[in-house]
Amino acid sequence: MHMFAKLANFIEKYSKVIIALWIVALVCSVPFILKSDEVLEYDLTQMSGLDSESTDGQKLIDTEFSNSVDLSEILVIKYNSADELKQAKALFAEFSNLLHAKYGDDVKAAYYGEYGKVNPAESGISMIAIEAADNISISKETGNIRDVVSEANANVAKTFNSSTLTTYVTGNSAINYDTEISSNKDIAKIDPLSIALIFILLGLFFCALVTAIMPPAVVGMAFGVALTGLYGIGCIMGVFYITKVLILVTMLGAGCDYSLFIISRYRDELKHGADHSTALKTSVQWAGESVFTSGLSVIIGFGALSICSFSMVRSLGIVLALGIVIALVAALTFTPALINLIGEKVFWPANINKYNKIDRGESTGIYATICKLSKKYFAWVAHITRKYAAVIVVVGIVLMAPMVYIFATSDDSADMISIMPDSESIDGLNTIMGEADGGMIMPTYIVLELNDSIVDKAGMIELSPGKKVPYLIWKDGALATTIPTIMKISQELEAKYKYATDDDGNKVNGIVSTISGANSWKILYQKIASEIGTTPTPSMVNHALVKMLPSAVSGPIDMLLSTPIGEGIKLYDVPYSEEVATGTGITVENIIDGILNVSTGIISDNGKYVKMMVITSEKPMSDNTMAFIKDVREDFHGEGGYDDKYDLIFASTYVGGISAIMEDVSNIVMQQFDVIRTVVIIALIVLLFLILGSYLTPIRSMLTIVCSIMTTVGLTHFVFGTMMDVPVLWLVPIVLFVVLLGLGMDYDIFLTTRIRENVLRGMNNHDAIEDAVRQAGPVTSLCSLIMGGTFLTMLLTNSSMLQEFGFALGFGILIEGLLMVGFMVPALMHLMGDWSWKGPKFLNKNRAE
Repeated sequence: MHMFAKLANFIEKYSKVIIALWIVALVCSVPFILKSDEVLEYDLTQMSGLDSESTDGQKLIDTEFSNSVDLSEILVIKYNSADELKQAKALFAEFSNLLHAKYGDDVKAAYYGEYGKVNPAESGISMIAIEAADNISISKETGNIRDVVSEANANVAKTFNSSTLTTYVTGNSAINYDTEISSNKDIAKIDPLSIALIFILLGLFFCALVTAIMPPAVVGMAFGVALTGLYGIGCIMGVFYITKVLILVTMLGAGCDYSLFIISRYRDELKHGADHSTALKTSVQWAGESVFTSGLSVIIGFGALSICSFSMVRSLGIVLALGIVIALVAALTFTPALINLIGEKVFWPANINKYNKIDRGESTGIYATICKLSKKYFAWVAHITRKYAAVIVVVGIVLMAPMVYIFATSDDSADMISIMPDSESIDGLNTIMGEADGGMIMPTYIVLELNDSIVDKAGMIELSPGKKVPYLIWKDGALATTIPTIMKISQELEAKYKYATDDDGNKVNGIVSTISGANSWKILYQKIASEIGTTPTPSMVNHALVKMLPSAVSGPIDMLLSTPIGEGIKLYDVPYSEEVATGTGITVENIIDGILNVSTGIISDNGKYVKMMVITSEKPMSDNTMAFIKDVREDFHGEGGYDDKYDLIFASTYVGGISAIMEDVSNIVMQQFDVIRTVVIIALIVLLFLILGSYLTPIRSMLTIVCSIMTTVGLTHFVFGTMMDVPVLWLVPIVLFVVLLGLGMDYDIFLTTRIRENVLRGMNNHDAIEDAVRQAGPVTSLCSLIMGGTFLTMLLTNSSMLQEFGFALGFGILIEGLLMVGFMVPALMHLMGDWSWKGPKFLNKNRAE
């Protein structure tokens, strides 16, 4: 007996047990549902699993550089006058005091300097780095830190008797926090909209309240159980936040489609005169097989993502596949079990007699009119796809061609920042870009692994009671070879990539603002002294050098050199070799080298690693920033590059930082996706071959769905990239491929299996196609409207990334379900004729019993 006939018998016999087991499973899932948000990740760069140059460099930064300046959370203070700059500095002091009062030493603020487009002394921004101890999640504390900023701002405004200054708490951690808040708001917005859409469409299709409620209720129960799996997977590898959004809309769409297909087939059988038991068994046997095949194709598509080494993609595939498994099982068990218990009441307040009267044209009213128009429409579709099959195929190809061309010629982007939701952190980043350099918030790092340590001794020295400063003493020979080489590389790279400015102060012809690596005050001092021309005094040289330094270090060095060491004499007035405290052997050079290299985290703790920090003029992950990363890697690793040129100094070099990580992530995932795509296509062709027993139909199905994918990607690039000037994230085509190849295949399978059923029952191929279009067309169209509509609700979110996913997935489903399956598939199958069912005899046995 048919496997699904056995399932139908089991469900009919144990309906109450099945329902009870599902309810128990949902109740047991409640604790995990409540904790599911705890395992979500909002920073894509923190997702593990890749073995790349950038991740290796990041590991070295995390383990070897204890004094690295943490720029993951930054307070930006906007000022427009010298007086407001004084107020900004007072705000920093007050903010530091309030932070200490709230967090003690666990959270600290460090002044990072002033920056301005023209004159930072008159207008610009003050930047304060906010650093937290390991036991504090700075991202989760962003909201509280903003409250502290507001309190400090109000206190200082009262003291200055002025208005509060404009402030932003930004940085990668703040962006993650804002993304989480925005995501939760988006989910709260799209949940009711998706359910309302499903309820309305089902209500219109069945004119029944119970039927409109049942599918989303079944999926809601399945979604609760699926969140238990999400929590367990998240505990192992972390789950990117968008996964929870996608699993929700995916399960709503697919689960409702599966339940709808079974309910619709049950109604059709009752309308044709079958009794309740026969109608239930037939719907589970035939519709169940179609639903199972469709679900299996989706699971294969999602499951193939688990091949990817990047945990974000891997966990996305596993969670979505698990969600479809649970939705599929619920549709195949819980839905028919409910039907078995309530029978025709599933269509209340309508009934089978009412449906039959509408079919005979004996009823009037809005619902009867809708049914009549639907019947005429699908009869027309069935007719023209048979009569004008070749014309339809040619027109379809012509209409798809422009979008396929855009698909083939457009580049995807790794720019996560541009598609983040509007928030304070993004406004702060834009402010930094307006007054300083966008790359300041997420620098690019070049980590140099040296063959030998260059540090002899480093520590802290007390210049005066309570005032300790760092110092650094180089190893013998370091200033002869290694440090001059690193300084030379920094200067060469800066000269090659540094931007220029036009007459209006706009940045042109380059991307780098500054490159800071290991520096020697002695070397800098001697260089400036030789360039001054006249016999320079130490004061002249020291003042000239301080003016050249970035404000992040010029302030501390200015304060140091202003320290009095005698009657009317300051450290400004002595050469670099002057001892700062008698008998210590520590010189001015040692102290300033400590500030330049130790305080800034440029030199590692053991002196074997040097970190060059590159500040780009554009925001992180822009196309130009990514191109720069490729270029600078070529400068180091290419033939005749720095790696070869200075192999006696460098053991290895790494280009890292968030932008470099995203560059590696996108490249590696795209390379692995070629394998994933091949695996999915082959697996689905084999599945359809085994289910349909045909050589050509699986290939035809794959070609039509791939055409839908290419058309949708091209359309997404046209709408977002061309019309809205928003870059299309590289993740969108990947997710679209697996989702549409799985979920979009549903409608092809629903129609094709109905055609095959008709053929097995004795119809010729052309009549079988026409009948299937008339009978299954309304259901497949409704399913695509439900699925596409749930994805399109994501267009109402605050995130361009979610909008891109919603647009691509929504229109992809609609194109596949309404146009490809509605017109192209039946037209192609008419043209293929009996070749649609040619296959091995052992798979083509009559299963119509």
